[in-house]
Amino acid sequence: MPKFSLQWIANSTQGQIESDIFTQGIGIGTDTRNDLSDQVFIALRGANFDAHNFLAKAVDKGAKILIIDKKSAIGEELKKRVSIVLVEDTLKALQDMATVWRTECKSQFMAITGSNGKTTTKEFAASIISTKFKVYASHGSFNNHWGVPLSLLQVEKDHQVTILEMGMNRRGELTRLCEISQPTVVLVTMVGSAHIGMLGSQEEIVKAKKEIYESCEDCIKIFNKDNEYTIAMYTDYLNKGGGRHFTFSSFDKSASVSLRVEQMELGAILLSGHINNIEGQTRVPIFGRHNINNIMAASCLALAAGMSGEEIWKALPLCRGAWGRNQLYTLQNGAQILFDAYNASFDSTSALIKNLYEIDFKGTRLAVIGQMLELGEKSPSLHEKLGELIAQAGFDTIWFIGPDREAFGRGIERGKFSKNLILSDTYEEKLALQVGSMLNPQDVAIIKGSRGMKLEKILDSWRAHDLL
Repeated sequence: MPKFSLQWIANSTQGQIESDIFTQGIGIGTDTRNDLSDQVFIALRGANFDAHNFLAKAVDKGAKILIIDKKSAIGEELKKRVSIVLVEDTLKALQDMATVWRTECKSQFMAITGSNGKTTTKEFAASIISTKFKVYASHGSFNNHWGVPLSLLQVEKDHQVTILEMGMNRRGELTRLCEISQPTVVLVTMVGSAHIGMLGSQEEIVKAKKEIYESCEDCIKIFNKDNEYTIAMYTDYLNKGGGRHFTFSSFDKSASVSLRVEQMELGAILLSGHINNIEGQTRVPIFGRHNINNIMAASCLALAAGMSGEEIWKALPLCRGAWGRNQLYTLQNGAQILFDAYNASFDSTSALIKNLYEIDFKGTRLAVIGQMLELGEKSPSLHEKLGELIAQAGFDTIWFIGPDREAFGRGIERGKFSKNLILSDTYEEKLALQVGSMLNPQDVAIIKGSRGMKLEKILDSWRAHDLL
């Protein structure tokens, strides 16, 4: 982990040193539930917590330097145990430190945003690019106003490529994140309906996503030529003079990367096409035709990093899904479970269902669908639309969990589904066991929903009862 001197912290944050017991901290910590040995602990606050209430615990956990903005939270005893920097605002201090640290690192900085595919594209790109360069990729979905700065402060000075995920739920957030990270490569994976409940309209989503391109004039830009909204961004970019860029498309062979799925099975896809005019074919151990978009986007990032088409083709089979993203499990009796519950939007859920419909199975199909969150007033209509789609996708059993169960049920009815339907407001252990007991060898089940629904409880239940 990077080392930060007490004086560097004070200079970067324009803070006041209140105690100088230790002259250096290693890494940044924010959670007193974790080991903080030798770290710099920054006292952030959220809607339901204020880390200033846990400063003594942070020191007990090993923190060497505290960054605070509430002077009343420190006493004389604490000053004798730890170095302390007093700042105006701890969140701003975190962001200021990240901005300064970024300027001291020589890495390429790649920023990824999009309605779907951010995390998966980041993971794929890290797998590919790390075959040639030393790569740092942000952990999980550390993609907001505190997650991106924390990620930047984990970059080592010998990292050659840094891959950052950037999320947003309102205008201006991507602009601010780009001000902090100063990316050299930017990408919008695609624009869909995610966060429409917060932004209010598709037009507002497009404007918010476009900020990542507008926030850096000289950086390399990567465009998706298979999404109507990113196509419009690309056209606007060219009309304004363009610059260095890469494109990807399954349909437009003139794109820098053009790949298509030749064959699909539950555990892999066979793809072919060209990467920077280098033709090839390979098998990638991931599920779903929809992942071709993420693979092409990651390949463009690798091109921007300086890899050749040949090097990228060779690295593609190394791509793997992250936790909760198209993970394949097998029950003890041989039934297969596709767990994709890290996140869910209407676009990603529809894609998963359509992909599964394309594959032939000997057994039956079961779908566990959790509520898609952050859809605002459009939530009932989108769940009804999803219900109609799933009703016609060849499933034998459908279990929906969430507050929009009635809207989902209306869609199911309109889709003329006549098999086994279970609708519940919340997760129920007995239903999880009942559904698990329905699965026989050669059957396939999908579990899909937003992270807030915590659908991993189903897997935990099946594991606890010796089904998984």
